[in-house]
Amino acid sequence: MYRRIAIILVLCYLSFSPTCQALDIDDCGSKVGKFTSVTLDCDMNKSVCDLIPNTNATINIDFTVDKDVSKVNAVVHGIVMDVPIPFPLPNADACQAPDSGIKCPLKKGDATFHYKNTLLVLKSYPKVSVTVKWQLKDENNEDIICILIPARIK
Repeated sequence: MYRRIAIILVLCYLSFSPTCQALDIDDCGSKVGKFTSVTLDCDMNKSVCDLIPNTNATINIDFTVDKDVSKVNAVVHGIVMDVPIPFPLPNADACQAPDSGIKCPLKKGDATFHYKNTLLVLKSYPKVSVTVKWQLKDENNEDIICILIPARIK
């Protein structure tokens, strides 16, 4: 009996231990497609993605589309205390950005698409916890995919 209790206590401890928490990326209203995989330049075994000033942060998103899409624009916001702060991207047009991996148009049923973007985390950014809202929008301004990423600028 004591052995069972000990095992239950260990499992409870591990379930609340930060070392056992993985980065939880949530869908925030994908309408035209859905993401199948997201990878980031941070330790995804932690509960938040640590962004280090003066380093590049890269995001890779694999996704599918439910209809044909002729245009893909990336829109990024940092949400701090429930306030979305726009983050302008120099290469927001994923169809034109040379390193995005996107070739437009995207056709429904054409396997999985791969999107990539790399941003410099500026030293001037405040050290704050932030939820990164990353959207890929189509020609009608509908979300192809929308994801929320818990992050922290260190």
